[in-house]
Amino acid sequence: MTRIKSVISLSIILWVCSCIEPFPLSFNGNKVIFTVEATLTDIDEPQKIKLSESNSSEGNNYVLPVLNAKVEILVDKKEKIVLSEQENGIYALPGSFRTKIGSTYQLFIQRVDGSQYQSGVETMIGVSDIVKIYDEFLIKGIPRGAYYDPAHYIYIDTPDPANQKNNYMWTWKLWELQEVCITCLNGRYFDTGTSRDPRGCRKEAGFENIWFDYFCNGDCWDLFFSTELNVFSDIYTNGNVITGKLVAKIPYYQEGGSLIEIQQQSVSPDAYRYFKLIADQVQNNGNLVDTPPSGILGNVKNINNANEPVAGLFMVTSIKKMRYWISRENAKDKAFPVGLLDHFIIPEPTDEAQPERPPLVPCIEGPTRTKIKPDGWIDRIRRVK
Repeated sequence: MTRIKSVISLSIILWVCSCIEPFPLSFNGNKVIFTVEATLTDIDEPQKIKLSESNSSEGNNYVLPVLNAKVEILVDKKEKIVLSEQENGIYALPGSFRTKIGSTYQLFIQRVDGSQYQSGVETMIGVSDIVKIYDEFLIKGIPRGAYYDPAHYIYIDTPDPANQKNNYMWTWKLWELQEVCITCLNGRYFDTGTSRDPRGCRKEAGFENIWFDYFCNGDCWDLFFSTELNVFSDIYTNGNVITGKLVAKIPYYQEGGSLIEIQQQSVSPDAYRYFKLIADQVQNNGNLVDTPPSGILGNVKNINNANEPVAGLFMVTSIKKMRYWISRENAKDKAFPVGLLDHFIIPEPTDEAQPERPPLVPCIEGPTRTKIKPDGWIDRIRRVK
């Protein structure tokens, strides 16, 4: 699942049935749960499905990819599309595949042991554009223990189509300019190395319990993603503009601005109930990362064995994106930034005897970091290092 990715990664917490309702899921001894992470969209991105097995044993969870499965999508009950297996349990649709409004989709899976699974039939529902994004700064923004972190609340306005029932879900992605590319504890960073002492952080005598932060050798952005479910039904707003919908709470990481991308998604009635039940369970226990909710019945089932627990939800969604620059001007002189690191920045001291130190560090691409400047980013003056 992409971020909700698909949208949200859930494992060992779901049960499968044609309806959606909560129930207690417990494990006695070793238990293997087949997990399907499948969200298909109409945006210009690769469309993939992930299959895995979650093993719960003695309080520990292990996840292994499901390989060599036959995976198909049935479109409009007549066109069959076979997915190609990639790696680590990832199965991809053809590069040109995108969902279409009004079309129906159903997922079929056959594993090497012959077990067969299928989802319910999902209909693609369109979603309106976001017409406006705006923010406000709150000193008491996000609870953290007995205190609050200052934060920017992000709101959107969007028109809701009349004479039809619509359900929405919002997710976000945030870019923050990061100056520190690595922190070394109990030693220093070296930008050259050998087979014995590779490039990177090295432990050194005399540096015990000391850390140094090393600045990036170019632009580098940390990526943050929404961790809370945000779903909404238009039962009380049908045909009107949805105004002032809170879609994100962004910590006041630093004085400089940041860029956020809001994704507005359509979800089916069943998917809405599914995510709403999870959101309601999690609301009193933290976010999805902190405390997984108890089991929720989804829409994928084993057609050979109705009693097999299967985790996951197959869904199709239309997505509209909009980016917004959080200038943070409205936070000036009101609060101190919480910072991007979990500690104060401590650079390695300069040494006239070693003018090459401290070295700068490359920005390493990864799921939560990039050196690619995002569209919509506004450059600012960076401090001299």
